[in-house]
Amino acid sequence: MGDAVQGSVRRVRPGNRKDFGVAADLLAASLADDPATLWLHPNESTRRIRSVRAFRTSLDDSRDCSDGVDLALDSTGAIVGVAVWLATFHILPRATIGRRLKALHTYGSQAARANVDTHATYAAGVQEQHWHLLAVGVAATARGRGHGRDLIAAGMYRAAADGVPVHLETTNPSNLAFYERLGFDTTAVIDLPGGGPRRWLMRQVPQPISDQFRSRRPRNT
Repeated sequence: MGDAVQGSVRRVRPGNRKDFGVAADLLAASLADDPATLWLHPNESTRRIRSVRAFRTSLDDSRDCSDGVDLALDSTGAIVGVAVWLATFHILPRATIGRRLKALHTYGSQAARANVDTHATYAAGVQEQHWHLLAVGVAATARGRGHGRDLIAAGMYRAAADGVPVHLETTNPSNLAFYERLGFDTTAVIDLPGGGPRRWLMRQVPQPISDQFRSRRPRNT
């Protein structure tokens, strides 16, 4: 599969920083009704802008640590889907004062709730090296055309090349059947503290890739 998934009308390419404004807006729109979004951003008047900030932070972290941003394009080249991945075997920067202030700017009075979410999910997860799907979203006008499947396939290809499994979480039970069709199994189910939504933790082990086909895509700036 290489660096891209291609077809007659769709393909996947790596994301660059110049794409991140559009990508964050798309993720915020496509996940606007997700239970996690509603819980982390309960104030309807500020939900969209804070959600965009949160996804922009995830995109920056993924780009800096893992080169794990994938974009789905339609036949015109427009961005219609985004997947944000993080390789846990790349060391994340510690929670500096600057990053804490950034979290406060993103979540406002819900910063503590976001911190509880992160710690509860981490504690329940399998502590192994893996590629982690932080977020995936497809524009409403482009759903049902295979873009989500292609985005996840691109990430699973990298995981297979690295010889590690893939993990993800979802708070939307309607997503479970989709991920199960892609080979994911549920490893844990947790109820987030403080009245948070139920979260399903899922894992998949991609088919190994022969050494002759292993390659790392170049960093895009």
